[in-house]
Amino acid sequence: MRKPKIKNLLIVLVTSLIFIQPAVSQKTINVASFGVSDCGQWVANSKSNFAIRTWLVGFMSGLNAGIATPTNDPLDKINSAEQIFLWMDNFCQKNPLKTVADGGNALYFELRMKSK
Repeated sequence: MRKPKIKNLLIVLVTSLIFIQPAVSQKTINVASFGVSDCGQWVANSKSNFAIRTWLVGFMSGLNAGIATPTNDPLDKINSAEQIFLWMDNFCQKNPLKTVADGGNALYFELRMKSK
């Protein structure tokens, strides 16, 4: 008996996420986020810390891969990673007790509402 390939499993997972996607209309998704920094760390280190910036771009890409559809891709509104970083600078200045994941969720769903 052949073991299923990882690629096939990922296709099934992404396809199932597409079908449950309409149920995800809330402003945030509460999922485990490994390696997440808080806004205090972002404000103090984001300009010089490549890892925290890379984590944020990966987090946003992961949200998009799990939720976006071909007709509703919120990250199409972003022209560069620098736009994400500037948005996060403003978010963390206003919300110092939040996390970078909270900001990533907020940005993603703000863009999602604009793309409808």
